[in-house]
Amino acid sequence: MTLNPPTAHTLTRGTIHRAGPITTLVTLQGWYNEQLLAPVRTEILLEVTGRSRVDLPGECVWVMARLDATTSAGLALHGWSLGEPPAPRHAEASAHGSSADMWAGTLANSVPASRWAA
Repeated sequence: MTLNPPTAHTLTRGTIHRAGPITTLVTLQGWYNEQLLAPVRTEILLEVTGRSRVDLPGECVWVMARLDATTSAGLALHGWSLGEPPAPRHAEASAHGSSADMWAGTLANSVPASRWAA
């Protein structure tokens, strides 16, 4: 029997729900529809946010996670940050107003225009 290899980490938003002295419970966007809580060491989130433990609930953080994990241990959480990280830079920057910035279609059916479209 062969198990599926884990997927790569994905940047996702986490919401802190309960912060205890040792463990904080967090939901992750994209992991079980934010219905399961993942335990995180409280000291990690205190360091990332710079806030006190009582101020953590309701706070949103960003983290790299394996969202196909079936258990919280399989998430392999790392790379915590408070603000939304900048979007990855593309190797080729397009000029402002180029076809790469334009959209084609109607509001109900919008697709990005592509210079490689047939």
